[in-house]
Amino acid sequence: MSDFSGLNIGIVDYSVGNLMSVRKMLERLGVNVNIIGENCSLSNYDGIILPGVGSCDSAMRFLKREGLDKLLDEYVMILKKPVLGICLGFQLMCEYSEEGEQKCLGWVKGVVKHFKSCVNENIRVPHIGWNEVRRNIDSILLKNLLESPCFYFAHSYMLPVNGHSEGSIGITTYYIPFVSVLEYGNIFGVQFHPEKSYVGGEVVFRNFLERVRDVKG
Repeated sequence: MSDFSGLNIGIVDYSVGNLMSVRKMLERLGVNVNIIGENCSLSNYDGIILPGVGSCDSAMRFLKREGLDKLLDEYVMILKKPVLGICLGFQLMCEYSEEGEQKCLGWVKGVVKHFKSCVNENIRVPHIGWNEVRRNIDSILLKNLLESPCFYFAHSYMLPVNGHSEGSIGITTYYIPFVSVLEYGNIFGVQFHPEKSYVGGEVVFRNFLERVRDVKG
């Protein structure tokens, strides 16, 4: 039996493309997984995941329409329960995104920007493929991995390192350095897709689940 069999994890569904990939990964690790959609309570979840792929504006409109933005805010900022944002989910944790006009959740200070807003040359966007993460030595999510592990990325927007000062971060460079891993108390975020990163991605999920289990007690 998996060490994670007693954990209840919720995945927020705002109609993104990789939700089922995340679910399958968690179920393979023995987790009890439920999809958080319309009219859902968050009180029974030990941890929550905000998955990636999709539009920031459409995701925020869904969260606000269903009142999930306020429920998530209480869950994360008041109850201090663990949350993991993946790609778009990580960007939603920030204050604003250039991708749209909606205010984001605001748990992490910083504005998400398009690569072409920050690079004064002709670059290929989106950033797709494998790239390394330069990590802090005390990283929780990257524990038991190489000093600079590689993960799969697929994104056009990112949180620049310049001007960001919260949390323990991992940094990836695609023309410019950007935040690819963030750990700030109970808030965890990755710009890459662990569900598409094979063994390394599974380790990231395991490390997050270990923290969830520790918090649950």
